[in-house]
Amino acid sequence: MRRLMLFAAAITLLGVFCACGGGGGGASSSANGSPPGNGPLPPTPTPTPAPTTGPSSSPSNGPTMIADTTGRVGLFQEFDKFMTSAQIQNDAPHYDAVWGATFPQVWLSSHPSIVLSRYFIPQEDRSIESGHDLNWWQANHPDWILYACTASGAPTHDFAYWPGVDAPDVPLDFHNQAVIDYQVRQLNGMNAITNGDTALAIDQIVFQDAMVGGNPNFGQTVKAGEYACGIWQGSTFVRRYSGVNDPAWTSDMVAFVKAARQIVKNDVTLAPYHLKIIVNHPLGSMGDPNEQAVLANIDGFLDERGYADHGRYKGAGDANLFRSTTKYLVYVQQHGIAAFVINSFADVTVTPQQREYALAAYFMANEGGEDVYISPSTGGGEQNYPEYSVQLGKPCEEYHGGPSIYERRFSGGLVVLNSGSPTASVSASLPGNHTYSDIDGRQVTNPLSVASSDGYVLTTSNGCS
Repeated sequence: MRRLMLFAAAITLLGVFCACGGGGGGASSSANGSPPGNGPLPPTPTPTPAPTTGPSSSPSNGPTMIADTTGRVGLFQEFDKFMTSAQIQNDAPHYDAVWGATFPQVWLSSHPSIVLSRYFIPQEDRSIESGHDLNWWQANHPDWILYACTASGAPTHDFAYWPGVDAPDVPLDFHNQAVIDYQVRQLNGMNAITNGDTALAIDQIVFQDAMVGGNPNFGQTVKAGEYACGIWQGSTFVRRYSGVNDPAWTSDMVAFVKAARQIVKNDVTLAPYHLKIIVNHPLGSMGDPNEQAVLANIDGFLDERGYADHGRYKGAGDANLFRSTTKYLVYVQQHGIAAFVINSFADVTVTPQQREYALAAYFMANEGGEDVYISPSTGGGEQNYPEYSVQLGKPCEEYHGGPSIYERRFSGGLVVLNSGSPTASVSASLPGNHTYSDIDGRQVTNPLSVASSDGYVLTTSNGCS
C-alpha cells in the first residue's frame, strides 16, 4: 500500500497532485563521508557492483531509458515490498522497471537488464537506510532539520511533515548543499550501486511547499495552516520559505534535480554506473522555465495522477485531464524521457472496463517510451491482468480527435476513447473494411457507441490500410 495515500487527498486541496510515497525496504546502510556540521556521518562500505549490473550496462535499445514499448503494454512495478520472491521471479521478465525496488537482486536474477530505482524523498532522511533517528540528528546535525512556521509566518519547533508518511524519517533542509550531497551521493547513490539499482527514484519534486507542520511520527500533532519554512541554528531561526507558494521553494526543487544530475554524472564513484534520474512530478506548463529545467535533467518521469486521478475516475469523465496528460506524456517521450504512468482506481478490484480505458489512454500516448501500472485502491503489490498480452504493432498515426472522442490506428489494431463527454455516450465511426475484436470480448459495432470515460482496445489485421 502506498505510504502517502493520504497525501494525495491533502494536496488536491492545494492544486498539486504528487507523491507516491511508500519507499522500499532493503538493508540498512549509513552514509559515507563527513559533510560540514556537528559531527561526521558514519561510513558505508565501498560499493561492490552486483554481478548482473555495473559500469558497462547495456543500452535499452529504445527511444528512452527503457526497452522500446511500441505496440505493446510496457509494464513497471510501483513498489515491490508486498510481493513475494516467487511473484518477482515470475513477473520480472514481463516488466521494464520498478519505481521503488526493495528486492533488486531477486528482480535481476530473472531479468538482468530491468531498470531498478532507489526510492527517496529530498526532504526526508530514509531512516530504514541510514539508521539515523531523531536523537542522532539532533546530536550531530541539528541545523539540517527542517521546521514549520505558522500560517502567519511565525517560526515553531514543529517538525515539517509530508501528510501520510508513517515512518520516523527526519525532515531535512534540502536547500543545504550538504544535505543534497548526503541524499544523492552518500546515502542513496552509494546504496543504489551497492544493491544493483540502476536509477534514483526521487519523489516529491513539486513546485509548491505542500509540507505541513507538526509531525505525528515524532509525537506531535499536525497543525492546520503550518508549512515547512526553515531551520534552527541554536536559538537563531533561519528562514528558507515565506509561504506555501514561495518561489524560493520552487528554485530549491529545481536546484536539487540539477545537482542530482551533476552528482551521478561527475562523482568519481557514481559516474561509471550511469545512474538514471526518475522524478515524481506533477504535470506542468511546457512554457515554464522551471519545468524545462527539471525535464532537462531527468531520464524518467512518474505521473502518479495518470488517467484515473487517484480514484476520481468513477466514470464521470474529465476531458481536460485526458488532453493535458496525453500531451505531456507524448512531449517527454519525444524528448528522450521515459514516462511511467500510474492509474489507481479507488476500488477493491479494477474492473475490465477500467483496465481497458487505462490501456486505451496508454496506447494514445505511447511513443515507445511509456510504461503503465494499473491498480486498485490497495496498490503496490502484484497486478497482473489478461489485457496486458495485447500486441498492436506499429502506430499508423498519432492520436487525434476531440473534444470527446479520440482514436489512434495501429498496424494490428485501433484504440478509441471517450475522454469525458457531457453526454452518456458518443458514437465513433470505425475505419471500414476491417473486422475488429475487443480485448475484453465486448461486442464491436460500427459506429461504436463509447460511454463517457470508457475506451476500447481493438485488434485487427492490416490496421493501417
